[in-house]
Amino acid sequence: MNKLIRVIGVSVTLGFANLAFAHGDHERDNFATVSMVEAKGIASQEVARLIKEGKLNESWSDKPLSAAMQRVNNQRQWVVTAKEQGGVLNQQLQVFLSTEGYFLTFKVQNL
Repeated sequence: MNKLIRVIGVSVTLGFANLAFAHGDHERDNFATVSMVEAKGIASQEVARLIKEGKLNESWSDKPLSAAMQRVNNQRQWVVTAKEQGGVLNQQLQVFLSTEGYFLTFKVQNL
């Protein structure tokens, strides 16, 4: 009988020991990566917002977008691009989104 009580005591102790080593450091697993189509849609909305705020020229509103997952500053990000080729200026608009689809920044550069 004494041996049975010890076995049960050790089992219960080991069962609770698992809970003691558990931690809530898995916050990153709760975020979902958006698809390429979703990234283009989000970037399109952000371009419209930036045009409305006067930060971008209206000519960017109807440009086709392409998206690619890239490493920027050692982090994976969606980089959605549009090109304006006409006249004297050849420019490219880059919209940077997090993998979860949050707007980070944008950049217009000459080609």
